[in-house]
This record gives sequence, structure tokens and C-alpha cells, in this order.
Amino acid sequence: MPDKEIRTLALNPGSRYVGIAVFHGPELVDWAVRSMRDKSPKAKLEQLKSILSELTETHSVNCLAIKSLHPARSSDYLRQLTGSLKEWAKGKHHVVREYAIKDIETFLLPSGRLNKRLLMEGVAAVHPFLFPELEGERQNRNPYLVRMFEAVALGMKCLGDLENPKGRMLIRSIHEEN
Repeated sequence: MPDKEIRTLALNPGSRYVGIAVFHGPELVDWAVRSMRDKSPKAKLEQLKSILSELTETHSVNCLAIKSLHPARSSDYLRQLTGSLKEWAKGKHHVVREYAIKDIETFLLPSGRLNKRLLMEGVAAVHPFLFPELEGERQNRNPYLVRMFEAVALGMKCLGDLENPKGRMLIRSIHEEN
């Protein structure tokens, strides 16, 4: 059986904004920041599941890469939200990978310290079509596109992990179960 193409949905969750990136293999095909307009935590979760379901169906996603939350910098609500999203993805038989910002730092800049500006520049260097977003973000007084750039970096890290033989085996075994 030939290896199934890895299709990754990378997610940088937040209580108001969610960074999203979709990869077909190594190709970045969709990226955005989505606003969570609903007020109640339950309604936000349903809104986010709806967005993810649409992206999953449109792109035949088989992997979810999600940014792990810093314990001191996240709310109980956000921890519950990400926990629910991981359970939802596992219920859909997706591979779920979680990465701390430190994992992304090490992946993108192994020899140094990575800040948000360097992260965005590094991602745009790999995906030059993101330079307009990078320039726009530099002009924003209240930057929020950094969430999208972090989601792209998450997807890149996840693909790097899954492209090795052990990751390939994991994707194949998940789809053979279905």
C-alpha cells in the first residue's frame, strides 16, 4: 500500500483569535487567523469545531498539529478548549501532535533564541508568498497575524517529524484502522 500523503491542519488556539495553517504534504495551501466572535466558551468551541470540520473535509486532513499552552500564560477555559479539540481530532482518527513554542524555536533556529519577529521572518523565508502578510504585520499596532505565522511554523515542525520513517508508519497505521 503506498504511503498516504500527510495533510496537516496546524492550529494556534487563543480565546479570541485562532491561527490556522493547512499543508498538503510540504505545500502550504491555506493560512488564516480566524476570529472567535461568540461569547460563551461552549459556543466558541462549537464555532471552532465547525471551522475545523470544514477545513478537515475540504482538505482531507489526517493530522492535527496544535500549539501546547504555557501553563502560566493560559486560562482554564483555553486549556479546556484545546483538550476538547484534541479529543475531537482523535475521534476523527487524526494523528494529533502537540508542540510547545520551545519545540518550534529549536526546529527553526537550533543555535539561537527565536523571538516572534524572527519566527515570522523565518516562516516567510520558507514560504515567500507570505511576505505581504509579514509586511502588514510589521505595520499593525496590535499584531495578531503572528498567530497564523506560529500555526505555519507548527505545521512545518509537525511535517518534519512525520516525514521520518516512524511518522510515516504512524500515518499509515491510523488509516489502515479505518
